[in-house]
Amino acid sequence: MPGGGKLSKRPRLRISSGSGEWKVVRSRAWLSVLLSLAACGPVSSKSSATLILNNPTWDRVNVQAVITQSPDCDNRDAYISTQEFVMSKDHTQRIEAANAENVCWRHDRNPNNPIAGVWSGWSRATMFPGQDFETDL
Repeated sequence: MPGGGKLSKRPRLRISSGSGEWKVVRSRAWLSVLLSLAACGPVSSKSSATLILNNPTWDRVNVQAVITQSPDCDNRDAYISTQEFVMSKDHTQRIEAANAENVCWRHDRNPNNPIAGVWSGWSRATMFPGQDFETDL
């Protein structure tokens, strides 16, 4: 045998009819099962991601947000959904991308004197599964 021919001694669990020893064995068995399940992680992985927009500046501002599969926010063929909403000062808006797609947003070019359809340039967040990303307009 390698290492000088000695056998290593391993601690062994004894199962007996004594109620105290049986509870220890049963507790260890449950602990083993629970640890194995915990190592597997959640049954369904969280693939969505959430963008949290904050308006720290304007009393009222119109916002357009787009969830898209493209890094180009102007590529309408890749749009998954579009939202338009009004944000008041110091309030947030949550936008969830179900499969962690890109989220693009823009606001009135001049929020103090808005003109319908006249937007600022796009801002974009590349999202990752399970991520919450906060940003200001």
